[in-house]
Amino acid sequence: MNRIPPLQAFLRYWWVSLLFAFAGAALGAIPTPAQDADESVSYRATYASLMITDDPNGLFGGGIVTQIQVFATLGEVPKRAAVRLGRSEEDGPGLAGQLTVVSDVATALVTISTTQATAAEAEDLVNAFGEELATYITERQDETREDRLARLRTREGELETQLDDLQQQLAATPDDLALQAQATAIGNQFTVVAQQIDTLENDTSMLVLTELQRGKAVEVRSSRGLSAPKSRTTRGAFGLALGAVVGAVVAVVLGRLDRRIRNREHAEAVFGGGASTDIPLVSGKTDALDVRPERHDHLSDSYRTLRSVVAFSQAGLDDSDRARVTLVVSACAGDGKTSVTANLAAAIAETGKRVVVVNGDFRRPTIAKRLTDVPPAALPYSLDELTVIPVLQLMQRTSTQNVALFDMSSVKASPGNLARVTSRRMPDIIEICDAVVIDSSPIGLTAEVLDLLSLADTVVVVIRLGHTLAATAQRTMEMLRTLTSATIHLALMGDVASQQPYYEYTSDSGRKPTKDKS
Repeated sequence: MNRIPPLQAFLRYWWVSLLFAFAGAALGAIPTPAQDADESVSYRATYASLMITDDPNGLFGGGIVTQIQVFATLGEVPKRAAVRLGRSEEDGPGLAGQLTVVSDVATALVTISTTQATAAEAEDLVNAFGEELATYITERQDETREDRLARLRTREGELETQLDDLQQQLAATPDDLALQAQATAIGNQFTVVAQQIDTLENDTSMLVLTELQRGKAVEVRSSRGLSAPKSRTTRGAFGLALGAVVGAVVAVVLGRLDRRIRNREHAEAVFGGGASTDIPLVSGKTDALDVRPERHDHLSDSYRTLRSVVAFSQAGLDDSDRARVTLVVSACAGDGKTSVTANLAAAIAETGKRVVVVNGDFRRPTIAKRLTDVPPAALPYSLDELTVIPVLQLMQRTSTQNVALFDMSSVKASPGNLARVTSRRMPDIIEICDAVVIDSSPIGLTAEVLDLLSLADTVVVVIRLGHTLAATAQRTMEMLRTLTSATIHLALMGDVASQQPYYEYTSDSGRKPTKDKS
């Protein structure tokens, strides 16, 4: 995602917001809203029953009171109610979800309520659940009492059998104190169980739900909420505003999702520092050099600024008499790397230094078109001969004074082999000149540049706003910082602040040259 402020993202795609605004206005003003009623009608019914018990402990004497809401909406009651309403048991949970069940111990009141589209549906639903709940509560208490009695009688029989066995053993050994103690304990348990059975058989108290009020539907009217404005003008204005807001959000998202570097802040964040120079984009692209002795404008002077920055960073290096090597790289093709290489070499040559421009891009070599008026002839050598022939014989003249070209792209060989041979001849090139500028292939796309990277004293990274991919540039910087200790500079092409017409100038012949695009 492009790390730019939302405002800049919106300004890049402002027309999207405008389109959405017009579309919203059209959709709001053209259709006629349906003339629906302002209120909706539904029906609410409530079934009420009273909790009655003869338990001396009151309603809290049985735990079933706190579980009434659960029994009403889960388990057996919803299934029975669904069948009673002519539905399948599987529909029970869905019907229960339409109810509101409240049990109030303080008032002993249980209410079951629902709201339905018709009065009959509301009444039938609450009455079915209310009556089935009352029946189920009674049945459950009876079943619970019978189950408890059955367990107690089983336990009573087990204890009686154990007691009989112990009494027979005591008859044989009446002085056995252990048997006497065990018989006493079993006898006590038998007595307790017998008392529990007697109490449970005589206890007829239970909780009963007595119908207090059957469900009776009551009409409920409710407002539908905001309705569409009746005026076409009002609807159109509302649609315009809503469309503009939605469009603005879409524009910001599009801007943030843009994969390309669009502004200086993003470029410097990817680079990890400030730009050394801003190179403007101008119309009328040609292959001619922008740096010429008679030309002094914003475009040509931006390359001279880059020359000064590079010279300053190289001034403190050891072996000051040796020619310095500047490698110009970019992350993507078309970033303007070749333009920077050619014009930087011309700017260095203006200081009186002998400059050799080395072509390191053997897949799309274009540096010769920038430096020569006539395409140079192909080198009549094989790949093996290139390593032994004097380097001066491999140099090509250019149209710029003090600038020579070392370009082996015309030799039939793979880009990797040509890059390696070029790297081997670099010491010879350094001996015959004052400065070397290498035009490399995009470091994010090819590997040939790595053979030349170790020879560089300075690396210039070219980023073109609106063209360079952010992710590729990020990988390029990570690779450069890992593989080289050379000083790295950023040449930023196409900054908005620098996209302005440069002032006119006149050549020695009095002709105004056409503007070009770097």
